Amino acid sequence: MNDLLKDKSPPAPIEVVSSRPTWVELVVSCTREAADRIQSVMKELEADLPEDIRESVGYAFRELLLNAVEWGGKLDPNRKVRIACLRARRMLLYRIADPRPGFRMDALDHAAISYPDDAPIEHMRMREEKGLRPGGFGLLMVRAQVDELLYNEKQNEVVFVKYLD
Repeated sequence: MNDLLKDKSPPAPIEVVSSRPTWVELVVSCTREAADRIQSVMKELEADLPEDIRESVGYAFRELLLNAVEWGGKLDPNRKVRIACLRARRMLLYRIADPRPGFRMDALDHAAISYPDDAPIEHMRMREEKGLRPGGFGLLMVRAQVDELLYNEKQNEVVFVKYLD
């Protein structure tokens, strides 16, 4: 896996904290380029899993990583996101910690996850008022793709679990 992280171009630095098959931990700069590189590395860790699990984990990881890089790190290459992937016999656990002071879930009026199931697009009005691009379904979709989705108290760290059996 270390070979996947060695690239000839001068990308944002990636610090490898652990590279064991059962525990990969990285510290990456808050850039989209670093997020893209990390996503390709993580795909390699899941290569032996069924396609449906690879797809659901890949979607959840990408969405949560981009949230951490964009919202938590403000796309500032001097800020870092810490990522861990732990693989046990019957589960995958991902942890993403970003540098932001955190957020309140009830303050996400621009996200679909903040509205009841019978109002799936109500957030779009708020996004338009705030001048945000269309979207806001990310956390709702992540919650549907994984088995467990947990935030710490400050909500600047997220863990998701996907059971393999």
